[in-house]
Amino acid sequence: MKTVVVIDATCDLPGAYVQQHRLRVLPSTLILGDQAFSDARDANLSLAFFHRYAASPDLKVTNEPCSADTIAALFLNRWVVEYDRAVLITLSQTLSALFQNATETSFAILRGYREKRRLAGLQTPFHLNVLDSKTVFAGEAVLVDAAIRLLGKQNLAFNELRRRIEEFRRYVHCYILPEDLSYARNWANDKGEMHMAFPESRLDGLLGNKPVARFFDGDIELAFKGRNFDKALSNLLDHVRKAVELGLKSPLVAISYAGNPQALRQKPCLIEFERYAHQWGVEVMVSIMSAAGGASVGPGALSLAYAAD
Repeated sequence: MKTVVVIDATCDLPGAYVQQHRLRVLPSTLILGDQAFSDARDANLSLAFFHRYAASPDLKVTNEPCSADTIAALFLNRWVVEYDRAVLITLSQTLSALFQNATETSFAILRGYREKRRLAGLQTPFHLNVLDSKTVFAGEAVLVDAAIRLLGKQNLAFNELRRRIEEFRRYVHCYILPEDLSYARNWANDKGEMHMAFPESRLDGLLGNKPVARFFDGDIELAFKGRNFDKALSNLLDHVRKAVELGLKSPLVAISYAGNPQALRQKPCLIEFERYAHQWGVEVMVSIMSAAGGASVGPGALSLAYAAD
């Protein structure tokens, strides 16, 4: 049976990975001033968005997740015929209405697929699971990669596949490091429960301190601070080294950057970390952050995730 993994645009996986594993992407719409962006894991579009947003930080950004009608159309017009099973993994429902939209429309999809498949000469049922990742950005990438590994190694029953993905997500730790705190604080203020992750501090602003927030199991909290972006990143990578030495649940550290990933990869601390990870058999996968992610935490922000106890 053919199984597809469907992701949303905020799942920060490289374009080559998305193509290799034939992932399907639910687009989101961003409105920045009078300009609309359709975000669907397009690196060039994301870069264009970051440049415009960095040049116009006072512009209001509206992020509209994929609607229930659009999700239903994508499935009923294409995917229920192209595949036999689909796992749809969304951004944490604490931050977005996407999980709710997908869950609501899943019932319409499961009611309407039979005629579509019959017309295509398919008599077997179509199965769909909608899962809340309970994480964000690079964290979604780690969870989706785990799902791909499960699909590639074992012929699992669909309910067992869901159970294993749900079990794995409780190990996913995602960290967020903003470059410009004003963007992240606006996001935190919009999501009231997030405010403690990016606390207001005039002294931090004067010193250039950067907070690193941890997103885990649907909740976000302040993890630690660094004197500047590079020091905070170095501290974060030191933290990840300890997790690697204790043992990861999958051999992957995912990183996304709200800017050109090649510029990030030139930082000495990341070059050194990639060498270190390679010695432990751990892949460091770097991708561009989605435009929607960058709209939330600002141009130049970074997210990093791995799975561990």
